[in-house]
Amino acid sequence: MDSVRLRAIILNLQDRLSNDDRKRLHFYLGNDVPRRIRDDPTLDGTLDLMDSLFDQDNINEHDFSYLIEAFDHIRCFDAAKLLKNI
Repeated sequence: MDSVRLRAIILNLQDRLSNDDRKRLHFYLGNDVPRRIRDDPTLDGTLDLMDSLFDQDNINEHDFSYLIEAFDHIRCFDAAKLLKNI
């Protein structure tokens, strides 16, 4: 898979997240992202969070298990399943 395809999947995944899901995700990943990103659980802030994870190489087109694990831990199973089935 290439980076563009993974980013497209992450964009589609955003439609499945509620505001509470985003807040939980930002809290869960709080130690791995800058505070300004952690404190902005909006759609824009969540996209910034994903960019930060790409920049730190926590996720990439070859390994996004970090993100799957995060979604599993915050009980956002639909998002985790979407990523697992890629």
